[in-house]
Amino acid sequence: MGFNKTHKTFWFVAVGLTLLGGAFSRLAAREFPHRIQVVGIENLTHNVKRITLKPQDPTTFTFTPGQHVFVKAPDKYIAEFQAKYPDGRKHTSRPYSCASSPSNRSQFDLIVKHYPAPPDKNVPPGIVSTYIHQHLDVGDTVELSDPSGNLYTESDEQTERPIVVVAGGVGASPFVGLLTYWFEQEINRKREIYFFLGVRSRRDLLLHEQFNQWVKTKKNFHYIPALSDPQDGDDWQGATGYINVVLDKYFNESLDADVYLAGPPIMIRFTRKVLDAKGVNSNQIHRDPIRVRE
Repeated sequence: MGFNKTHKTFWFVAVGLTLLGGAFSRLAAREFPHRIQVVGIENLTHNVKRITLKPQDPTTFTFTPGQHVFVKAPDKYIAEFQAKYPDGRKHTSRPYSCASSPSNRSQFDLIVKHYPAPPDKNVPPGIVSTYIHQHLDVGDTVELSDPSGNLYTESDEQTERPIVVVAGGVGASPFVGLLTYWFEQEINRKREIYFFLGVRSRRDLLLHEQFNQWVKTKKNFHYIPALSDPQDGDDWQGATGYINVVLDKYFNESLDADVYLAGPPIMIRFTRKVLDAKGVNSNQIHRDPIRVRE
């Protein structure tokens, strides 16, 4: 039987799929090329941990301020989790922002919030955050992707406009490293920096003492934390309400600033409305692309 048009088409499709399959296999093999040791674990709040990691070769793992990495949970843990929750989450990795300055190549931090199973819904806990919070120990190694994202670039330094950072909860993570980097580069010498951090109650404020210390020691740095639902015993004298409302009241007129946002989508949406009303140009608004960190 001859090699007709139908067979020729099938042959090209088969070869194409074979080549694509090989490419995808090589991509998967390179997806998590970094095996990095855990050298520290610290509780920042009741449900947030700071994980300190040490690259085996600092020259092969570098990131820019505000970038994130994907953390892959071990195959054995994933298999056990999916056996326990067969209709639950199927992903094996989650993105987390680098929460330290890239100037220190010997180690870096990730800040991870635990997402437990909701008590009133048939939904499993966060698959990767549960692994990190309940199974990861100092001395373990984790598999990471290459860093990615462009929350901040050096071209953003070519201005003296104020910098306004608005974070919701663990959305503060990328800004811990970014603020450290700005202080190292003395950006705060020529630009005012305003850091708005919104959380529910006092126990949810991560690194509150560090940010207050920066107010005392870093020129032109302003820290504005707010509690949306302060609890009895919080003894809170600061701002209250949703962070977008606090931001709106703080700058009661038009605003010309470079703005950085990270947090829950609903916070981002309402904060954008405030910024639009104050005349902030859309090209001056920068967002952390990470939405889900389970």
